[in-house]
Amino acid sequence: MTAHQSAAPRVLHVITHLAMGGAENVALGLIDSLRDDIDFALFAVIDHAEPGPVGQAMAARLTDWGVPFAFGTRRGFKSGGVVQAAWRLARMVRRFRPDVIHVHTEIPELTLAIAHVLSPAVRATPILRTVHNSVLWIDWAGIGRWVTRRLAGAQAVAVSRAAADADAAILPGRPRAEVVHNGIVAQAAPAPTPRDPSPLRILFAGRLVHQKGADLLPAILGEAHARTPRRDVAVTIAGSGDLADMVARGVAGIAPGWTIALTGPIANLAARLTDHDIVLLPSRFEGFPLLPAEVLIAGVPLVTTIAPGLDELLPADYPFHAASGDVATLGRLLARVIDDLPAARAVAAGQGRVIATRFDPVVMAAAYRDRYRLPLAPPPAA
Repeated sequence: MTAHQSAAPRVLHVITHLAMGGAENVALGLIDSLRDDIDFALFAVIDHAEPGPVGQAMAARLTDWGVPFAFGTRRGFKSGGVVQAAWRLARMVRRFRPDVIHVHTEIPELTLAIAHVLSPAVRATPILRTVHNSVLWIDWAGIGRWVTRRLAGAQAVAVSRAAADADAAILPGRPRAEVVHNGIVAQAAPAPTPRDPSPLRILFAGRLVHQKGADLLPAILGEAHARTPRRDVAVTIAGSGDLADMVARGVAGIAPGWTIALTGPIANLAARLTDHDIVLLPSRFEGFPLLPAEVLIAGVPLVTTIAPGLDELLPADYPFHAASGDVATLGRLLARVIDDLPAARAVAAGQGRVIATRFDPVVMAAAYRDRYRLPLAPPPAA
């Protein structure tokens, strides 16, 4: 260990942005859990000019904890933003002098790899990678191989077996990432509501992108609407992303009698899940399905898919999941839950109790604490 590590290890988290995201929640959760034992700082690659309520809440938490944080760029990556972010990351490494750089997901890894080329201080610092997804470097395969070679000596952790498999496939021959499941802190399931609510509230929450199945929402909602007689239904689609306009056009008029509203991401979502009666998450793939787990721990019925990552959370006989992309079955299952909410709540509560036991946040935090304290070697220059 280095001399300045005598009191507590110093760890710099590198994330994409202060905004909705599983990796961002993991990074802040680790900071919260371990800040009495570890000195943390955080670097967000993308600096949103107008941060939403989620980003504002994250920044407020970091400030309250006394954790320094900085941003990389407001430019687009193709117009030089990635290089600007890499220089700023290198500067933060020189100033904070971390014992470990803990990097999360592809955009931060690309930024770190470029900083690794530019900065002797970055090259001298051990790196811990957490692989958060089961499909990696979408449309960036060549860049992904270069980044992976550049950071090949870093220690790697994956949030699921599917994520470890995806990481191993990029550059065979490296040590396989060890699986450390994300811990889940969520609200316990409340007592069942004595009667069906009116209106019945359905929530989709997540990035409006292909991975999350946002493009499937109009067809799923239309199918469910056709299969249930209930018309006192209020649907909230909470998120932002490239498919927002397409989703808005697709749901317009799709379910007469239902209210469908598109909103921004919901701050402190885990604490707000019980404001809704059903959560619909038609993901095509996940790394670790944190939100689905939080939903079930909260006792809220979940309609979702049998997708990579999700298949490690839910048992094969879970009654409310369908094959990825199967909009007809997802719509049918959503209608089934709408029509028998008490039974679906009982299923959710039972699954939630099992999940809360399996994914203990104390276990996750201890696993990372051990890695932060190891005298890790810096990755060799590629």
